Amino acid sequence: MKKTNGWLAGGLSAALMLVGGAQQANAQQPTNASVLVVTEPTDVGGTILQAGTYRIEVVRLVENRNMLRVKSDDQMKLFTTVLSIPHPTTAGEVKPEAEFVYFPATAGFPKVLRTWYEQDRSSGHDIVYPKARALELAATLKQPIIAMPTETKEAEYVIAPLTVVTPEKQEKPYMVVRKAEPPVTQIAENRAEKELPGTASDVPLFAFLGVLALGGAVGLHALANRTA
Repeated sequence: MKKTNGWLAGGLSAALMLVGGAQQANAQQPTNASVLVVTEPTDVGGTILQAGTYRIEVVRLVENRNMLRVKSDDQMKLFTTVLSIPHPTTAGEVKPEAEFVYFPATAGFPKVLRTWYEQDRSSGHDIVYPKARALELAATLKQPIIAMPTETKEAEYVIAPLTVVTPEKQEKPYMVVRKAEPPVTQIAENRAEKELPGTASDVPLFAFLGVLALGGAVGLHALANRTA
């Protein structure tokens, strides 16, 4: 009995490891990418990129935060990772024609990336700057800049506190701005509501992997009893 329990426990552990590993790998996969052509020194999240062609890709973290990776065009070298937040679309705002939107140019100052829009322009990513750099930008550009603690590491992007620094070097808490949803008009109908189909997810795959691992453990146990 103890030996059987050991096999079952091993199978369950393997199943949990498979599920956890699949979820972690899925969370770290880039979901979209664009080519960033730099013609002059450009500040992206506190890193100055020199003239060249780069690849920028988004990795979804949580609902209101993403990580952007800036790589060489051949994807062989990682130049920097950047924390970003969804760009809040205000009333009457027109989607830009360009994928990359910069802060206004300032003499003697490198170009500064403000927002990257994905190719279909459905999602915008506002760049978050380290606090020390954000204070410089706010004072030079004369506008508020979203900031995170200067020494924030990539592993801390999800939990790093965000603030807004002003040209007067004041620091205010950052408030998440949610897109305004259009009002929904409901029309009463005399027919019964149809049950909507469930949306697809990775849960069945993870469950299958777990059952597969557990079945393997039981099979190994049976083989061990036969050869004993």
